[in-house]
Amino acid sequence: MRFTRLTPLAGAVVLTSALGAGLLAPSVASADEVDTLAATPVAGELCDNHAPTFDEVVSATASAIRTLIPAAQLAAYDQQVEQTRQAMAQLPVHRDLLPVNPATLGGRVDEIDDPFVTQIVADLDAIRTGRLDHTTPLSTLSVNDVVEIFIMATRIVKIPAQFLAGSVPTFGFVLSFVVGGIFSGIKWLARKVQDAISGTCALPSAYPKLDLNTDDFPVQHVAVPAELDALAHQLNRADGQCTPVADLKLSTVVDRARAFVAATDLPLDKNQATVTADQVQAFLANNRISDAAVMQRPDQLGSVIDFLNYGPLTFLANLGFEIGNGTVTGTTALADVTVENAYDLAALTLDTIKLLTSAAALIPGTAAITGPLGSAETYAYLPYSYGSGPLLGVMQSMCAV
Repeated sequence: MRFTRLTPLAGAVVLTSALGAGLLAPSVASADEVDTLAATPVAGELCDNHAPTFDEVVSATASAIRTLIPAAQLAAYDQQVEQTRQAMAQLPVHRDLLPVNPATLGGRVDEIDDPFVTQIVADLDAIRTGRLDHTTPLSTLSVNDVVEIFIMATRIVKIPAQFLAGSVPTFGFVLSFVVGGIFSGIKWLARKVQDAISGTCALPSAYPKLDLNTDDFPVQHVAVPAELDALAHQLNRADGQCTPVADLKLSTVVDRARAFVAATDLPLDKNQATVTADQVQAFLANNRISDAAVMQRPDQLGSVIDFLNYGPLTFLANLGFEIGNGTVTGTTALADVTVENAYDLAALTLDTIKLLTSAAALIPGTAAITGPLGSAETYAYLPYSYGSGPLLGVMQSMCAV
């Protein structure tokens, strides 16, 4: 099995196909046969507030249909239902290849709630711990897992939708935000559906719960690229006990780079690397930057700034924050600037260039120049536009070993 970026969508197809096959053409189960369930009473008082699993959905549906089955056919019907449930229970699924709710990871991942960030952090952690190879019964997946797959799918579709909206002449800049807002609303509704599902009682069923021991399920190795495996073993999920990559100071990054060069077997001039590192550290310590350029995170500057997450607006909001706190004239040594601060300055520069290019297109008589330039810029910015956010989120959510 190969690990790809489209694994979540592939997982959705596999789940749908497997569930459909189990319901329409149940296979003979290898588990022990059970007696007829014709006389089994409907379960009651099971309000444990959890999202229904696939098995519970099948059981509840079969129980509803069961009331319409003639008494003479109940035994055969119950046997068919049991075979379907057993077939689903014996189908292994790599849970860590499917999207997960960010609340299960907690911390910054839950705060960001970006399916890409959640998936990357969860998968890297699963690779490092070996959990990626573990499987679980299809029956144990829940309805909320299906909603999570839907959220991931809409996040993927959002990319070409925003790109096409941003390509519209003159109004593309505004339309891209509108489209982004629509998809954010869809995700918000999906989360509300998940909350509602999780708050429901257990579905009524005429069938007993399956006795499943997930520890007995096979371990099936998932092949991942060597580079990805190496990266996963260099990162830990931030748990409050370590410093996330985004919070590392530039001086610390230089020290870690120097230590890496000293320990590596690569054919490098280690003495020269040490001298260069000392020079960089001296430069970082002796030069300062205005606190107005050391920006707060967008979610610390208000919900509107967090939603737009646009460099120039974030900078202006941060400037107002610094003025309000009376710290606008303060400075910070470059050595104390964090990776995220440096990342924000780079993003501000790119967003400002893009803004100026868009503004130039509104000047009469410049279409012949700004038109082709704007199109080239749109394609050149693709990695930044749709990759910078998830990358920053991962850096905020993981620590370097």
